[in-house]
Amino acid sequence: MEIFPFIGIALVGAALCILFRQYKPEYAMMTALACGILLFGMVLLNLKPVFETVTEMMERVQVNSAYAKAVIKALGICYVVQLAADTCRDAGQSALAGKVELGGKAAVVVIALPLFQNLLELALSLIDL
Repeated sequence: MEIFPFIGIALVGAALCILFRQYKPEYAMMTALACGILLFGMVLLNLKPVFETVTEMMERVQVNSAYAKAVIKALGICYVVQLAADTCRDAGQSALAGKVELGGKAAVVVIALPLFQNLLELALSLIDL
């Protein structure tokens, strides 16, 4: 990942937000959101090989692909929730950011629930030996 374009976009976006906040406050939020989405997209594009490598490693050690998918989904939820919560905080909506984070935590628990069930079944089967 080329870090300099990434940093450049972030700095230009921050400067535009400061400028807009002085003259057109309604544009500052939209600028911050657009820059956030652009930077998030750049990060996702650069993380694609990482996800492919993790999936390949999981297949190599013969781990159930459902586990790998759950981990990758949970990671994706964490990134999206963090972006949304930070955007809410930038807009001065801390309470809303907290609700977004709570929703993200609930979504991760829902994704992890089948994994917890499998783990419990495995533990119970080992006890019954």
